[in-house]
Amino acid sequence: MQTIVIDAANIEKIGNNEAQIQTLRGTAKDATGEANTLKLNSYCVMIAATANINLTDKNNFPTKTGRDIKNQLINMPQVSMSEGMANKMVKNTAGARFIFGINGNNITPSMVADIFNDAGITSEAKLIKAVAGDDSKTRVQKMVEKIVGRRSTKVEAGQKVDGDKFLGGFLDEDKNLDLDEIQAFKDLLEDKLRERIAAEAEAKATADRVANENEQINAMTDQF
Repeated sequence: MQTIVIDAANIEKIGNNEAQIQTLRGTAKDATGEANTLKLNSYCVMIAATANINLTDKNNFPTKTGRDIKNQLINMPQVSMSEGMANKMVKNTAGARFIFGINGNNITPSMVADIFNDAGITSEAKLIKAVAGDDSKTRVQKMVEKIVGRRSTKVEAGQKVDGDKFLGGFLDEDKNLDLDEIQAFKDLLEDKLRERIAAEAEAKATADRVANENEQINAMTDQF
């Protein structure tokens, strides 16, 4: 039997936001910004409405609670949310609560919005990065993770720590790190870097030569 986790008033707010977001898809850039605002508003409502629920040791909602919230989102009166999107919202809601320490019976959507604002979170994409811990990583770190994979995480004593596995990366058919492909990437990267450095040096030499010729021509014409 499904338990009503989020009350009808808050589900209505989320449903209205999602219905409006659907009408904005594929429209102008300003509308995209509006859609981002509406999505974050839905997260603020979700987080505030569930802030009194204790998370598990893995910082997720209890299995049944998470399933009940997901079903509420899928079956909203205003608009039906896809199962994948509902799963994502439930996961990100729990993750945001953990990352930002949002717990208690008196949490309001505006309080959550203030937390997001202080953290520079202006879109769902930025929220996902914050939840994943990717918001503080440099471009180099992110690129390396695409090649060698990302360290898994686990929770010990309420803190997120590195796990014992790596996720993703250049894998072979047996899901092992493909060292041959990584070596090929390294070789090609070095070749392309040398190629670019040489090309830029040649372009600079050509530009310097043309500039020098122009100066000589200008000096000659100034004599007339």
